[in-house]
Amino acid sequence: MLWYKGWLETRFQAVFALLFAVFPILLFTLATPHAANPAPQMSVAQAESAAGFFALYYSIVPLILAGSGVKAQSTWMRKAVQGSVYFTLSLPVSRFRLFATRAGLGMLEAVAILTIAPCFLRIAFIEPQDHVSHSDLFAFWVTLSVCASAFHFLAVLLSTFLDDQARGWLSMLGLVCLYGLLSKVPLLAPVNIFRAMVSPLFTHSFPWSSIGVSLGAAAVLGLAAFRVVQTREY
Repeated sequence: MLWYKGWLETRFQAVFALLFAVFPILLFTLATPHAANPAPQMSVAQAESAAGFFALYYSIVPLILAGSGVKAQSTWMRKAVQGSVYFTLSLPVSRFRLFATRAGLGMLEAVAILTIAPCFLRIAFIEPQDHVSHSDLFAFWVTLSVCASAFHFLAVLLSTFLDDQARGWLSMLGLVCLYGLLSKVPLLAPVNIFRAMVSPLFTHSFPWSSIGVSLGAAAVLGLAAFRVVQTREY
């Protein structure tokens, strides 16, 4: 019942996130030059930079779908918020289960939508001669989903004390600032998580260190968010 209730409350955000993920494909399709005048071949560095930017773009999807368990109502439905919160709290389930269901559902929806990302990169940037296999695209999808989980749970934490609109803008602003900082500061290049997200396309292997750090950050942020939800008075 909780999963179904969570789906009813997040389905519009899921549709918006899906449209957000599909938008670059439509834009690229309309902007692609005629086959008789193909775009010039990109260098490896240019391809990595472009793929890193779209890793940033698709990292926004988990932010759209972030929720915080009890306090996760859409601002588009303000009149129903109060009653929905009290109904949820009246259910014979723990706050941990409420929190885990909403946060987990949002992450599952994000992972499903992120399957579009490798398809788009394959269409837009990866030529057949680049020797990128289907297993590399699968590794990219897994890496993108796992690394983006840290951003998802950061937004979950923010949503425990901010409304949906403020949480969305603040988390997206933080994501863009992080991308700019990691891209512009040479000393931070080795820890550029956005480059690590797309590294399976070029190194043909998983960036295990970045995956481990992302999972650790997601766990810490998730526990912090649950602690806030647990101690709040509704």
